[in-house]
Amino acid sequence: MTTLLSTARRVARAETLLGPRSPRRADRTTWDWYAATCPCGIPAGECRVHARARPGQRPPGDDWRTWLLLGGRAAGKTRAAAELVRYWAESGQARRIGLVAPTAADYRDTMIQGPSGLLAVAPPWNRPRFEPSKRRLTWPNGTVAICLSADRPERARGLQFDRLWCDELCAWQYPARTWETVLLCLRLGHRPRTVVTTTPRPIELLARILRDPTTRLSRESTFANARHLAPEFITEITAMYQGTRLGRQELEAEVLDTSASVRFPGFDPARHVLEKAEYVPGLPVRLAIDCGLSRHVGALFFQVRERDGTTPGSIRRILSVFADYYAVDRTSADNARAILERSYAVCGGRIDRVYLDPASTAKSGIGPAARGEFARVLGERITECWPTHRVLEGLDQVEILLGAPPREPDLWIHPRCQFLIESFRSYRRAESKGEILDAPADPQHPAEEAIDALRGAVRSIFPEGHVAPTVGLRSYNLVTGRFGP
Repeated sequence: MTTLLSTARRVARAETLLGPRSPRRADRTTWDWYAATCPCGIPAGECRVHARARPGQRPPGDDWRTWLLLGGRAAGKTRAAAELVRYWAESGQARRIGLVAPTAADYRDTMIQGPSGLLAVAPPWNRPRFEPSKRRLTWPNGTVAICLSADRPERARGLQFDRLWCDELCAWQYPARTWETVLLCLRLGHRPRTVVTTTPRPIELLARILRDPTTRLSRESTFANARHLAPEFITEITAMYQGTRLGRQELEAEVLDTSASVRFPGFDPARHVLEKAEYVPGLPVRLAIDCGLSRHVGALFFQVRERDGTTPGSIRRILSVFADYYAVDRTSADNARAILERSYAVCGGRIDRVYLDPASTAKSGIGPAARGEFARVLGERITECWPTHRVLEGLDQVEILLGAPPREPDLWIHPRCQFLIESFRSYRRAESKGEILDAPADPQHPAEEAIDALRGAVRSIFPEGHVAPTVGLRSYNLVTGRFGP
């Protein structure tokens, strides 16, 4: 009896010294990341006690092989992936998991031991054991995760996984080689899957993953996670980066090409892609078609808006593109009929003027000149060629219309014009021996068709070669293509 009392006293004294038992060991709701609600009644992702995934941090449905989570700095992408790996391991859906980071320090300091890493998100009753010398984590149920560094892709040879977590893919030293190597390791289980977390950069591998039909994309901005970040951090990064191209990449997780070869760095969907570019029934409809001798044909439906200029009595002319068209390897007659059909869908079939590429008058080796076919279908009376001009002058005019903040742009593009929007993003200057040339990188690129059609549209409205405000001109002449008194 004396012995039992002595033991009880020692246990009581130890509990007093250690303090009360952590509530996290008893309250399992704290660790329920995928729960729909929070016990505190706070929206998912807002509570600091009960961590819950926001909609953008929850994996998609069953029809995917790669979940690409693009996030701004501190957007919570590491936490989202760590919780998914934890779920895979605890549920038994994965037995062998690959963890790939830019360097060995990154998988140790971010993916495993970081504040949102695998050890931090694991509940006390199911915490994995990390063995740095073996580059391995082991969960109590036997699930194993092997750590790999993207600067040594050959270390992945011979390994086999049923799940992968690839972190900061755009910062890998050998992105394509590492990606191809680890994908060859993804050969176990019924439905092998990969989660990729990264702040986007304009690299070819990222574009390739985005194009894959088995990829599902989630995008989270830095500000979506503001509740869990220091207010000073939000204030500082907003002052430094918001409204800049770098800010759109690092904070909003947009995939931007910031290289010197980008032809239209001033293009910004937030400024130029607008719902107000929609077709206005009371305004003439114009159509610019790039239909020379190439296999590609692009067309733009546009209208001209009038706005008061910056000086008294001046008028600003705004080019409003509300629809586009693109096709490859079709005859001129088929393209003309398809464009006419498109007009019924977007503007009730109204076409007041058609401007064709001057090259459309050249004879083709397999049929009549494109101009004749388009004029026959769309109407001889309203069809003409846009004014001849140097390509670079036309591209400069387009760039001027894009403008620069804080001035409102003189080019509006409707969101449905995805071909034109993507063409602005992918249109690049040629490079030769490290020098950037003022010429298209690929004259046969599909982006050429949309940009050339836009160049023709701009030149048809501004044939004088500049886009300065015009004083005292109010009406627009359909015959001359100019504003007149």
